Amino acid sequence: MDDSHQPDDESTWASLSRWEKALAAFGVTGLILGVVTAAHVAVLLGLLAVAAASLHLVEADGIGTLFWGVVLFLPCNALAALFIYPLRLGLRLTSLASRTKKATEVALSVATTFLAVLLTGYFTPGLRVQHPWLPASLAALLVVLANLAVRKMERHTSNRARGRTL
Repeated sequence: MDDSHQPDDESTWASLSRWEKALAAFGVTGLILGVVTAAHVAVLLGLLAVAAASLHLVEADGIGTLFWGVVLFLPCNALAALFIYPLRLGLRLTSLASRTKKATEVALSVATTFLAVLLTGYFTPGLRVQHPWLPASLAALLVVLANLAVRKMERHTSNRARGRTL
């Protein structure tokens, strides 16, 4: 590599060598694959938690069915979000109080998760669900609890950061 670049230099894409471009492309590809893998692992853990909690309601042909559920959950979630989007847009255009808008936004998020789990249960091959609304409700509850935990951790870290700067 050329050591003539200074840290303050603004390097453009055109000024990079082929090796540096290939290395940058490889790094970005690895980052994208890492994020996709982390998202799939989180969905798989959530799916396993829902399947374990509703043991007698969900029947799967094998472990491959659960992986199909993970793969199909993201497109089903996108489809559910597409169905809920007009309601979100209508909410943003209203002149409701900010607290009411936040509560409605949370309810729409829960509805999106509920609908996504229903769609995933319907489209996953080899998966049979006796009462599909029960696992969907459980998954929505898990998402609400995860969001509450994340918000609590964010508040805790922001309070710690404010305490250091004072």
